[in-house]
Amino acid sequence: MTHSGPSAVAITLSEAERAELVRRTEVPHRRSAEKARIILACADGMSNAAVARVVGVQAKTVGKWRRAFAAERMAGLEDAGWIGRPKADLILDESERGQLT
Repeated sequence: MTHSGPSAVAITLSEAERAELVRRTEVPHRRSAEKARIILACADGMSNAAVARVVGVQAKTVGKWRRAFAAERMAGLEDAGWIGRPKADLILDESERGQLT
């Protein structure tokens, strides 16, 4: 079997990291739970493709979170802010507010 592309970064968890990730798999916030399941599966030695199949995401998503965790540990799993300019606040004067109600 030939292997193309870079090999996946091995993930080794401390007991505290594993406990926190297991806790996160049970939170109602879907993306946080999904990332925790990804890292736990990576730590079990699964390939990105295998993790992607088990968790139900794309392999590139597994690679993204594997690399982020390898680089920054738990902090790497936090969502980055929105990219781009923030939305402008809508400012209404009294007459405009009156027209809306």
